[in-house]
Amino acid sequence: MRIENNRTQGLYLNDAIKKILEEIDSLILKNNILRNEEINLDEALGKVSIEEIVSKEDIPGYRSSVMDGYALGESTNKISKWKIIGESFPGKPFNELLKKDEAISISTGSFVPDNCFCVIPQEQVSLEVLNGNEYVVSNEKLSRNSWIREKNDQVFKGEILLKKGGKLTPGILSRLASCGIKTIKVCTISKLGLLITGDELIKSGSVRKKGEIWESNSLLIKSIAEKIGYEINEIHIEKDNYKNIKDSLINISQLNDVVISIGGISVGKKDFLKDIINEIGEIKFWKLFLKPGKPFAFGLINKNIPYFGLPGNPASAAITFIQLVWPALQKLEGINNIEFPLRFKVKINSDLKRRNGRPELLRGKLIVNEDGELFADISKEQSSSKISSISNTDLLLEIPSEIDFCQKGTLLWAQLLKNNFL
Repeated sequence: MRIENNRTQGLYLNDAIKKILEEIDSLILKNNILRNEEINLDEALGKVSIEEIVSKEDIPGYRSSVMDGYALGESTNKISKWKIIGESFPGKPFNELLKKDEAISISTGSFVPDNCFCVIPQEQVSLEVLNGNEYVVSNEKLSRNSWIREKNDQVFKGEILLKKGGKLTPGILSRLASCGIKTIKVCTISKLGLLITGDELIKSGSVRKKGEIWESNSLLIKSIAEKIGYEINEIHIEKDNYKNIKDSLINISQLNDVVISIGGISVGKKDFLKDIINEIGEIKFWKLFLKPGKPFAFGLINKNIPYFGLPGNPASAAITFIQLVWPALQKLEGINNIEFPLRFKVKINSDLKRRNGRPELLRGKLIVNEDGELFADISKEQSSSKISSISNTDLLLEIPSEIDFCQKGTLLWAQLLKNNFL
């Protein structure tokens, strides 16, 4: 049974994603914030096209042979015999028309004369020499245009090669290059600024006093961002001081397109960020009905800079970044079809007991047995404060709010993380 959202419980994850994407769409329309640049194809991997790309001509643009063999003209002989008068190779085409009963030797991919009847593979013919001339002989039943690729076999003139908002993958880049395209207009990736807050935080490697911890969340989020194609432009680490945090946020927002904070967004006495954002902008929503990740906030700074307030616990910060920030960054990059972690069903490898109430994303390892069945080995460590709960994670198991027990072998939805994020 679905528990209704309220101010205490927060938004369901899907509702939060929808809210963020709607706000980003509105921001793009109102402020025209998508910038673009024209770059060479060899620099465009992973970027997003800001324009629709249409082929200006047929590709390859000429008929070509599918096989090594012989290109044959029309036959007038009762005995199928063609005089070999030339050859056609890649880059060295035979540029004349074939007369009746004439043939040329041809290799795979080579130009086929326009009036060629068909191509026949070399293993289906025999050769004979008569009066100093070489002939192709075949008893095969021949079909017009067999073993010939048409001039628009790869791409036809006017074909859409890439829609606006499409991501440039290796396959798409190769296709564009094969159509003679050298440059492309792409959307520039947003500059991301990161703020970490906490009196207890010190730089890794420095001398640690009682009550202090070495700060690691900045490296965690920076690394995840880089792995999915984004870069943290600058990182600020601040103690829990209202003025300093406010000044830092203003500074980051002036130099970046997106502001992300980690920590300071819950309900503690020194959790200042919610009040600060409402002072220099607006919080659009606060809290998720999700475990881990409840203390999350989304808003705008100065009406046009998206702000994401992530929880301070490492697992919560990583999961909310993947679930909520990543879709927004794609939208800000001009992507039409937003990508999310791949979802699939998997059997759990042990009984699951938990306290119901909030939907939960449990960390686990993916196991494939000898029969190819997929199993999730649920990690024993699920504390959002422990980095170990995500450092060996392949997947996130989606546990609905009402579930408190599942038997071993139960099929559950899961999200694959290993290859994309962690």
